[in-house]
Amino acid sequence: MNGIFVTGTDTNIGKTWVGQNLLPILLKKKINIIPRKPVESGWKVNEVESSDAWLLAEATGQIDNLETICPNHFSRPLSPVRAAEFEGKKLLISEVADQCLKDVTESDFLYVEGAGGFYSPLCMDGLNADLAYALNLPILLVAENRLGCLNQILLNVEVIEKRGLTLKAVVLNTTSADQTVNEMDNLEDIKSLIKHPIVALQHNQKSIDVFEQLASLIYSEKSE
Repeated sequence: MNGIFVTGTDTNIGKTWVGQNLLPILLKKKINIIPRKPVESGWKVNEVESSDAWLLAEATGQIDNLETICPNHFSRPLSPVRAAEFEGKKLLISEVADQCLKDVTESDFLYVEGAGGFYSPLCMDGLNADLAYALNLPILLVAENRLGCLNQILLNVEVIEKRGLTLKAVVLNTTSADQTVNEMDNLEDIKSLIKHPIVALQHNQKSIDVFEQLASLIYSEKSE
């Protein structure tokens, strides 16, 4: 199946922002994108427009499909498993995988964004990694460009490979203007440590060329 599973080295490192900018470029390739944010906590009923699912839906022009894009949303800003428990619900990997695949055909491009990091608990019986494995999707790994990210990236790369999944690319997302980040040069360091493609982004600065590059890394006509 054609698609990608977007995960991160941690929570709040820019996964959804990457999607907001990447999805419109993928749409220009005339493919049918099926966005999924299958589980989201911290869902504010009166501020749904600020949710990750809404932003992904908006980026693909699918606001009317919000409940299908995010079938499991919980009000408390806790881990998905804990937030679900407060609402008397139990999440299972198999059920969430089925929700992701609902109405998806072989010609579609399934874009799934996880919740938190790759090894963050997602359901009662599994992690984000387990959902990615159940869907058998290649991985796009997003990391914040900061001190300590090399360790996080390397650990995630090792786990992804051990799971038998394909890592399409690593996104190094710079969220800070701190000069120390430039002095560290994490981009060059990580290039010397892994064989996978790496794309560097400056958060909240939309660079079409960079997102075009990222789009070409995760989707090609040959993969159809």
